Amino acid sequence: MDFDISEILGTLSPLTLTTAINLIKTDEPFILKSRLGKNVIRMLDDICVFEVEEGSYNLAPVGFPNDPPSLVNISRKRKRYSVVPPQIFLRDRITASEVNKIRTASQNPINMTRQDKATAYDQIVAVKQTGLRRLIDRRVEWFFAQALNGKIDYTSDEGRQFTFDYNLPEATKFTASDAWDKSGNPIHHLRQLAKQFKALNNQLAPDLIIMGGKAGDAFMNSEHVEGWMKSPGVQLFQNKTELAKGEAQPIGILQGAELFEYSATYENAAHKAVPYLDEDYVYLTNSTLWRLFYGAISDFDAGNPPLVARDIFSKSKASEDGKALDIFAESHPLPVIVSNLGVVKAKVL
Repeated sequence: MDFDISEILGTLSPLTLTTAINLIKTDEPFILKSRLGKNVIRMLDDICVFEVEEGSYNLAPVGFPNDPPSLVNISRKRKRYSVVPPQIFLRDRITASEVNKIRTASQNPINMTRQDKATAYDQIVAVKQTGLRRLIDRRVEWFFAQALNGKIDYTSDEGRQFTFDYNLPEATKFTASDAWDKSGNPIHHLRQLAKQFKALNNQLAPDLIIMGGKAGDAFMNSEHVEGWMKSPGVQLFQNKTELAKGEAQPIGILQGAELFEYSATYENAAHKAVPYLDEDYVYLTNSTLWRLFYGAISDFDAGNPPLVARDIFSKSKASEDGKALDIFAESHPLPVIVSNLGVVKAKVL
């Protein structure tokens, strides 16, 4: 069958493709992206500009009536950053033969109508875009995991590098006096860490507590936790003695903070499963301190001026012979934490 894909190219413009891929919701347990990426900021340029608060919070200065203090000397300061976010650029190819295979049992490829072709084409574009969206979401999840550990440090296969240091001070890093898998009491330790987080953040309490895979196992296997779960008034999402490996599992609510075990992994360049978060650690943070910035994407297919401020930009290009089509997806994401005291990290094993 002589199938010229260019016949139906006009029905899926970059605007249509971009709208479609931004509506796709992936079903993987992206706890970090969903909890810490709620505050989304789409920049009108390809550079993200933001301020990070550094230092402790003190009481506000007081002046006489109608005579406010003109000079304030407190330990808090703001540092402005201008960062070009890393570029995620993906491509997936559709061939005419793939489209021909998507048809009902009674259809002969030779007798497929224009509408049949368009329907088959739409179906395979949706499959391709879902795959591209899932890959991008996994990379954004990886960015948040790196940010929780204080630094994004990425080098591509071609040797190109992106590095951004969140400057998390040593004052936010702790070690349990008694390991959770021994005599330590995870409930008491988490409560103490929450108090330390509040002391650092002007009495702002953490609303998210995430445990690495091994830390989560030690938490759920602790006799102290078993007793806590049986106590009146404890709010639980799930009550399991063991957690499914490779997933983000909600456990409960501890003093207003959502508690998760997070043992999700990804495959690195050496085809080895690597956990997103350090398995022996627990992380405390507050989601209001986070932003998910998107730098604008520069592309003449977006229009004139050639800038689009969206999470993901998508377009398609036909091959010269008209028998293959490339679907592109591009995104420029960067997680930002607006206080360098906003993550408390503790080694518990």
